[in-house]
Amino acid sequence: MKLLQVVLPRILLLCNGLLITALLLSAWLPFMSPHQWWPSGFAGLLFPILLALTVLFIPIWAVYRKWYYWISVAAIILCWKAILVSFSIRWPQQLAVGRPEAPRFTIMTFNTSSMGVKGYQLDKELHASILHTLREASPDVLCMQEFYTNDDPKLTDNIAAIQDRLGYPYYFFTSDKTQWNTWHYGIVLFSRYPVIHTRKIPCGYSIAGSGSSILEADMVIYGDTVRVYTAQLRSYMFNGAELSQLNAIKTMNGGQAGLSATGSLVDKMRHTFTARAAQTEQLHDLADQSPYPVIVCGDLNDTPVSYTYYTLSQHLRDAFLEKGSGIGRTLSFLSPTLRIDYFLAHSNFNIHGYRTFENAMFEHFPVMASFSLKKPD
Repeated sequence: MKLLQVVLPRILLLCNGLLITALLLSAWLPFMSPHQWWPSGFAGLLFPILLALTVLFIPIWAVYRKWYYWISVAAIILCWKAILVSFSIRWPQQLAVGRPEAPRFTIMTFNTSSMGVKGYQLDKELHASILHTLREASPDVLCMQEFYTNDDPKLTDNIAAIQDRLGYPYYFFTSDKTQWNTWHYGIVLFSRYPVIHTRKIPCGYSIAGSGSSILEADMVIYGDTVRVYTAQLRSYMFNGAELSQLNAIKTMNGGQAGLSATGSLVDKMRHTFTARAAQTEQLHDLADQSPYPVIVCGDLNDTPVSYTYYTLSQHLRDAFLEKGSGIGRTLSFLSPTLRIDYFLAHSNFNIHGYRTFENAMFEHFPVMASFSLKKPD
């Protein structure tokens, strides 16, 4: 018993030390571009879990009456930047007095996962749920990635359906991929405000369509020109077999085949990190050089503790951090901590609200934010 009382604290201290090392690497390596060292792309993925485990050691050392809990406290303080971008704590808002409020507009971003098409067959229940959510939200500007529409009159023309049901007179579709002449995939923007300029900007190649281009659109909103960039940055694009391999790895049920699968998946992720980093830098430069106040939105396929997020948010404000709460999960599978869909807005905008539309049927949850342009003093 006495031996256990001596050995157990030492084992716990070793575990605590290894955990803190992992936490610090997770928090700080994402500042390094995957072009320089590709493992930095992995670093931030587990940050919320590592942080929670580190916090757990504080009461453990308090029970043992050891000063070691200060090590965990110090590590958590050193991770302040990663904590601030991972969680939103809403404080009471002070209302401006004596100034007229600028008119507001809403934008939604939504990775639709092909609008309910699975294996080239339309899931009618899922498709109906998507349209119901769009009608419920009724955003003024609607940006969708992994969007699918079809010119065949026997199939689903999603562009016409959304225009008719939600009343969007303006739209622009990148149509990054076409199959069998009538099946089209890409990124789309719908707007109730006049769209005066659009551009499809190549940013690589994706077999799924979305992820091949960045959509740029200028709109006149209440007399001011606003630029929106929406994109889906490079995804891992795991197929069914690879997702099964991931599950085998998580459950430690794969043996030698599992080790081989791990190597294959890591190699695929390595290429994804470097390609996404290049897209991130391209999108950052576009937003930075915009002649108009800019909003960047879409599926960035990366967590807040990442090179992707740190690069794009350098001169932009995160709508979730200002008006959301909690972790802000937007991906419905793999992990409960994954926020990968964003609104990043120029400082010229007021951010009035943020909402996540959670639906168990969706792979990605649509998110919507409310903005207005700041009035000059």
